[in-house]
Amino acid sequence: MAEGVKEQKELNDALVDMHDANAKLTALLDAAIDAIIIINHKGEIELFNAAAQGLFGYEASEVVGQNVKMLMPEPYQHEHDQYLDNYMQTKQARIIGTGREVKAQKKSGEIFPIDLSVGEVKDSSHKQFVGIIRDMTEQMKARVEVINSRERLAHVSRLNTMGEMAAGIAHEINQPLTAVTSYAQACKNILSNSHIPLSEQQFPKQGLLQTLDKISEQALRAAEVIRRLRGFVKKRKAQRELVDLNQLIAETVELASIDTRLLDHGITLNLSDQPQPVLLLDPIQIQQVLFNLIRNAIDAMAEQTNEPIQIYSQWLDQQFIEVGVIDGGQGIKEQDKTMLFTPFYTTKTTGMGMGLPISQSIIQAHGGELKHRSRASKGSIFSFTLPSFSVLTDDEKANEK
Repeated sequence: MAEGVKEQKELNDALVDMHDANAKLTALLDAAIDAIIIINHKGEIELFNAAAQGLFGYEASEVVGQNVKMLMPEPYQHEHDQYLDNYMQTKQARIIGTGREVKAQKKSGEIFPIDLSVGEVKDSSHKQFVGIIRDMTEQMKARVEVINSRERLAHVSRLNTMGEMAAGIAHEINQPLTAVTSYAQACKNILSNSHIPLSEQQFPKQGLLQTLDKISEQALRAAEVIRRLRGFVKKRKAQRELVDLNQLIAETVELASIDTRLLDHGITLNLSDQPQPVLLLDPIQIQQVLFNLIRNAIDAMAEQTNEPIQIYSQWLDQQFIEVGVIDGGQGIKEQDKTMLFTPFYTTKTTGMGMGLPISQSIIQAHGGELKHRSRASKGSIFSFTLPSFSVLTDDEKANEK
């Protein structure tokens, strides 16, 4: 009899200890600032802490026993059960033990971004998985604002660059307009100096046609200059597309030729086409980076006329290609090297000191790196890398909507 009482007391004590442990665990989970959800192998919710209730707008009683996919929008909702089945059969996890950013859905129907970490509960009486969820709405807004700020700065920088090149732009457009004027005057002279009907004059007719062709050619030349300038300075959202990098470099050289100082140097191109570099990138942003590096090279070689600027591209491996601009100037002083990419720092008498910092942020956003190194002889090499294949980030997708 005494033995039975003792066993009953031990059982009661064990139940009390278990109750206390559960109470402590519940208090601990409810004190957590992150939403915590525990599900079984069928995807049914077994625990829904206070933070989860506040985040999703459900009471625990509304979701416990329900499938966790009720908290997911498509396509996650449709895929979830199949993913659990695959994991139970193969033990191959895509997210368990790691974390990623996905979408969740509140009771109100609102879809919002979350950071989700999933782990398997070890030594449990049955298969369980715990998910820790953090609302990423504010972080996503901040990231989008960073992207917008970078785009606004890049646009201001392009406008500033065109302002600095006003004389070169005027010269580039004035040349074909002057030619148009001259050819138009020639046509007028042919018509005004002839007393024989034009239909009866074979030579004047041919001369007129040739001159009109030249007028058309020069007008198209002026229009092409304006098209390139408008495309370069236009305010726009970042848009990535498949681009032939070599063609983009050639077009940028054409745009850079607006700077009449380039006539003193010229540009030599050594571009890799094995394989052809067709990359997913924002062409205007990459053009801005390269354009800025070319102009910096021209500035660095102000006293070294007749020496060409060199532009190259080369595959570093199957993943990255490098583009570089080489100048034969005096090089960067040691005290300036650590400040090259610091905003508003410049060694020039004019300029905002934002060209290199903006260029660096553009390349980093593309998954590459912008760097400087000194040449063995004289001058500098500014180069940037681009991944052979990249995709839009969730932030950029959200920014485009």
